[in-house]
Amino acid sequence: MVEGEKTVLRQINDSDIEVICKWEAQQHISADIFGQINRHLAIKEEYIALINARNTKMFAMLTDDGTLIGDIGFVEINWRRGEAELVIGIGHRGYIGKGYGTDAILTLLKYIFSTTSLNHIYLRVLADNLPAIKCFKKCGFRKSSVITRQLEKGQPERKIFLMTIEKRDNGEESH
Repeated sequence: MVEGEKTVLRQINDSDIEVICKWEAQQHISADIFGQINRHLAIKEEYIALINARNTKMFAMLTDDGTLIGDIGFVEINWRRGEAELVIGIGHRGYIGKGYGTDAILTLLKYIFSTTSLNHIYLRVLADNLPAIKCFKKCGFRKSSVITRQLEKGQPERKIFLMTIEKRDNGEESH
């Protein structure tokens, strides 16, 4: 368990998985209930595979009173290169825009930079997601490049910012 000022990060348990997957499924509303059930099951299978992957380390994100509000962690961990991709999601809508994401990111970066050999963290964010970009900048991330991708078939291409932070950028000694 890792404690921040507003958040607590701990290992994800089975009940967390159910809640997190329901939040994710709600973002993909289907016209029929059968489609919604199938989507929830697919998301749950994908999520369990993700959190059990060797190159992933995910945490449940809770408020200091124990309310589950989202998840945060690293995917695509490359220990040899000392890098990983940060992912974060706040599914409990009442906690968005109130500093919980910032606190969780800063807490996780401090923990990871002080306890592992990771020294380069990156993330991808949609260029039009201004609140997230503001949060990431507040945490010390810097925009390093812009890519354009079609995220869904039949949809227009969208700009994605790649943002990075180095161990030394976070107030830690560089190895």
